[in-house]
Parts: sequence; structure tokens; C-alpha cells
Amino acid sequence: MSDTPVRRPLITGDGRIATEEWFPIASRLDGTPLGEVAAAGIDDVDRAVCAADAAWPAWAALPPSERARALSAYAALVDSEQARIAELVHREMGKPLSEAQAEVARAAEVIHHFAAEAERMWVQQMPGPTLGTGSWVRPAPVGVVAAITPWNFPVALVIWKLAPALAAGCAVVIKPAIEAPLAAWALCDIAERAGLPAGLVSCLTGDGPLIGEALSTHPRVAKVAFTGSRRVAEQIAGWASPRLKALSLELGGHGALVVLPDADLDVAAEVAVMQGYVNSGQACYAVNRVLVPPSLAGDLLERMRARIAGITLGPMATERGLARHHMLIEDAHSHGARVEGGEELVPGRLSPALVTGAGPGVRLVDEEPFTPIVAVLEMDDTAAAIAEANRPDYGLVNYVCGRDMRGALETAQALRSGTVAINGWRVVVPYAPYAGWRGSGVGCELGRQGLEAFVHWQHLRVLA
Repeated sequence: MSDTPVRRPLITGDGRIATEEWFPIASRLDGTPLGEVAAAGIDDVDRAVCAADAAWPAWAALPPSERARALSAYAALVDSEQARIAELVHREMGKPLSEAQAEVARAAEVIHHFAAEAERMWVQQMPGPTLGTGSWVRPAPVGVVAAITPWNFPVALVIWKLAPALAAGCAVVIKPAIEAPLAAWALCDIAERAGLPAGLVSCLTGDGPLIGEALSTHPRVAKVAFTGSRRVAEQIAGWASPRLKALSLELGGHGALVVLPDADLDVAAEVAVMQGYVNSGQACYAVNRVLVPPSLAGDLLERMRARIAGITLGPMATERGLARHHMLIEDAHSHGARVEGGEELVPGRLSPALVTGAGPGVRLVDEEPFTPIVAVLEMDDTAAAIAEANRPDYGLVNYVCGRDMRGALETAQALRSGTVAINGWRVVVPYAPYAGWRGSGVGCELGRQGLEAFVHWQHLRVLA
């Protein structure tokens, strides 16, 4: 792709909008300028929302098969530009190119999935006493959706909201994180080039709090879909709830890997390392705690260290995250924990940190680290491991390793989280829901449930 810095205007139903103020975007890899993005103001938010509100009724009125064809055309164009989009992710946030390519490929799968789901928006009929009477229950789109997305998965977390919302018949106004807006902007640009109606997909770049509040309080926004921190989610809920807007909030996790006494330790080590250090630990589904019987701890740690030795992490995406990493390591040391690795090798790049001897009261065990830190805790029995896994107020993704499937399934069902992966590490598939329980969020994304999150249900009662 070209090294020439780009200038990306706002994408709204009124066309491309240049603004007086622009935000510079630099590569997290080496600091080179990548370009500038427009800084949306309150009037720009209103322009995009009003255009979306004008666009969605005609889109929703299309036969489901036509919406499906339009989404399939969008998916095909994203497919053709996967390499370019992945390169943008790699450069703007520093994610290793292989991980960026995997993110974009899986996001494209999600668009294809919901293109097919658009054709399955069935109306249910419950007959009455005569052929012409009874009840019809139909899904109706909520309308305009504000999608506020983070920087750690700047493609996937846009598509998880955009694809099902479009399939349901909604319009979407996207506010990407200012730390990594270029790939998200590209997705919206591709939607326009794929022929989706003007106003159906908008992109508002700029100051997060200003745009977030304007979207969350706008009278024509029916739903706010947000992924990010609990602190920001509470702000969004405070803006949206008095106006009775629908909300879906995915707020991170503190993933535990429960290693059962009969576990295959090679599998457990692979899960711990793959998911502990994915995206330099900047993933809501990361393994943060490994809960292992004392008799297996030494062997498991040996296997983990062997895998860690082959890892080279990408840079931390933000200075804030880098500072948090150092704070968590210092806190662990102050509590007597042993820390292997975790050093800043060159500015902004860390080595994987493996922590032993920590427990409740140590911040990296109690709080989502969002940095490349994995803590190994010895648990006397499975009941104690389940209790520790459920202790923090998170409930997004947990993991279980064990050969006996009945025991593994019973353990998984006892974990209070929306997803539990058993004997493996890939947790996200387009056809199954991804949901945060407890402090990890409200609502869900993906799967049939993720599509229904963007609809109202209407009952048509025919009595004569």
C-alpha cells in the first residue's frame, strides 16, 4: 500500500465532509505519519443521524433476499480488499500482520454469515379459529444504531455491529476509536462503493466523548452498541438510559483457564500462551489467570515457558496501556509475586510476563490487565478453581482443559461467563452468540441472538 499520508473526511449521507479540525494518525510500529481524519462536531453528528433515519425505512422495506444480495456484494468487496485492510490495522495499531490478517478474514466471514441470515427474517404465524384470523409475529428493525468501537480489534468490532444491524434492516452510524480509525473508515468507504444506499452507513471520526454523548442523546438514535471499558459504558448508559434507548455493551473480561487434573498439559499450555498474549494481551477474551492443581503446576509452567520463548509481541497500542503494564508489574512485585519477563525491550514493546505466587488482592489478578500478563495460580481442587474463576466481577470468556468430557462440560457450565472454550482457544464464530455476563456487559453479539438484538418484535393480532 502507498506510504503517502491520507486525509479521510467524514462519511455521511450528505457525502464526504471535510472539517476545520483534523486529527493526525501515526503508525504505532514506527511513528511515521499515516494521515489525518476529520474531527466531527455536533452538527456533523446530527447530519449523519438524520441521513441514517431517512435511509433505513426504504432499506428495511426491501425483500430480505434483496438485502441479502446487497450484503453479499459488500462482503465480496471486503474480501477483495482484505490485504489492504489488514495492512492498515497492522500499521495504525501495531498488531502483528498475521493477527491483523486473521482479524480481517474472520470479520469477512461475519458479513457473509449475516448476508445469509438476512434471508431468514421469518414472520411467524399462529392460526386462529379461521384461516384469516390469528397472530402474526414479525421482526422490525430498531432504526438508527450508533456503533461505538475500540482500537484493539478495529475491524472485527465494527463488523460485529454493522453486519447484523444491516441484515435486520437498520442504518448504522459508526464512531471508531481515534487511536485506530483508518481501517474502520475503509470499511465504511467499501460499503458505499459496494452500492449500499447513501446514509445507511456513516463514519464519524474525532473526539470520543463529544461524539459519544451526541450520539447517545440524539432523539433519532434508537440503539447504542458499544465495546470498550466499563467506565465509558457507564457514561454511555447515563446518556442513553433516560431516553430509553436500547443498549448493548461489551465491557471486557478477566479470563480464567481451569486446568482439570486429567488435562492434556500441552493443550493447556497452548491455550494459556495463545490466548494470554494474543494482540499483546490487548484482547477482552484473553487468558489472564491459569488455575491449575499444585501437582501439575511445574509441568505446565515448563511447557508454557517453552512456548513463550518463541513469542515476539507487537507494540502496545497506547501509551496508557504501556503505563498500566508497568504499574501492574510493580504492584505484583510489591505483593511478593514472582514475575518472569514483562520488560520493555525497546520503547513500546514488551516481553510476555508470566507471574506466579500472586492471588486475590494483587491487581493483575483482580482487574483486567489488558497487557501481556498471565498469572498462574495453584488451586487445591476443581471447586476452588471454579470459585476463583467466578470471583472477579467479569463474565465474558473462560476456558477449561480436561480429557473427560463430562467433567469438562460440568465445569464449564459452572463458570459464570457468556462463553467457555473447552480444550482449545478459538472462541468466536459467526453463528454463536458472544455475550458478557455480570460486569462484562449487557446483551450479545453474533449468532441469531446478535441479529435479534437489532429488532423489535411486533404482534399483528387479526380477530376478524
